[in-house]
Amino acid sequence: MKKENILLLAASGFIVANLFTTIEKHARLSPRKVLFDIKKELKKDKGFYDGWIEHKTVPFKKLALTHDAYHGGILKKENAKLACYEFWVDSKTGSILKICRTAQF
Repeated sequence: MKKENILLLAASGFIVANLFTTIEKHARLSPRKVLFDIKKELKKDKGFYDGWIEHKTVPFKKLALTHDAYHGGILKKENAKLACYEFWVDSKTGSILKICRTAQF
């Protein structure tokens, strides 16, 4: 191969790799997938009732890091009453950043 072809091939490979890295870095999980996964895990625990999730991300600061997060909530039956929980989930990894109990009926 000529030097020009090798340089062109190397430059093309670099550009494609950089493009895939950029796309992967900014890729987000769908909120439906996140909620589905959370519901799937919670159904193992008796008493799970229902859940919701916002489709827009919100900034969520945890320690020194700011995450793009989905905000949602679940209803769960505890001691014959409904308990409400709110959660924030990282939109890129699906990791739960925070979950807290907000009310009981």
